[in-house]
Amino acid sequence: MPAKLTDKQKVTLWQQHRLANFLASCRLEGLQPAEPAAGDQTAEQRLDALRRQYGR
Repeated sequence: MPAKLTDKQKVTLWQQHRLANFLASCRLEGLQPAEPAAGDQTAEQRLDALRRQYGR
């Protein structure tokens, strides 16, 4: 019997499905959604810079 998902895993799975559905819907409508401006690594670097700037 498979293990139950944690709440965090459920949220992540739901977000992935939501994004996939949104992108599929956009393709059906003929729209090209903008790609996220920053990747994970860029976002982490930005957070680190802001933490240094504000002393946290």
